[in-house]
Amino acid sequence: MNKKLLSVAAVAGLLGVLNLMSHAEQRGQAPFKSLVSPISCAQPQWPDEARRYEIEGVTTIRFQIGEDGKVVRPEVSQGSGWKILDDAAISGISRCVFQPHLDEAKSGASFPMQFVWQFSDGPAVRPKLVADSCQPSDRFDGFKEFDRRPSGGDGILLRFLVNSDGAPIRVVAEPSGQAPDVVAQAAAYLQSCRFAIDPQLPGQHTDTAFGRVLLKP
Repeated sequence: MNKKLLSVAAVAGLLGVLNLMSHAEQRGQAPFKSLVSPISCAQPQWPDEARRYEIEGVTTIRFQIGEDGKVVRPEVSQGSGWKILDDAAISGISRCVFQPHLDEAKSGASFPMQFVWQFSDGPAVRPKLVADSCQPSDRFDGFKEFDRRPSGGDGILLRFLVNSDGAPIRVVAEPSGQAPDVVAQAAAYLQSCRFAIDPQLPGQHTDTAFGRVLLKP
């Protein structure tokens, strides 16, 4: 499908706003008027893989400005649920270069910024899990669709495409602390499940889906 991208970064608390599609504007305390040039704070690139899998989310970060004008200590304060988007947000703000010796650098001020990664044409109609289609497993306790909480001890976050037969293909696991064999087994388990879209549902249909394979306690 050909969906338009709409990616917006906004400083939490109305400290500043960046429109990632066109231009940058600054409001309030964040010193974006003190950038060396707008080009030095180019919009973060929406990762190609994230676009293909149509993953959306909101990443909130904080950063400081060093005496030399470079961004220091950027960190994610609230993740989007997708490491690939959070990493892109950190990479984007890290490229910004401000004028040296700013008062904000001397004070050690920390600035919040929120990146909203979304498509302009609204939510897509995604394939849904066909009830009871996943094969029984001694290790996994089912699949929770549209759950984008990061992988952990209770589940593995996966994104994937669905082919014309309703089978998951091109399964990708978000990075996690789980052992590679567990992640591979979770992906193999997911491929036993089947998905479908009700053709009567209005809206733009997509072949992308995501969710968590649940680990048994």
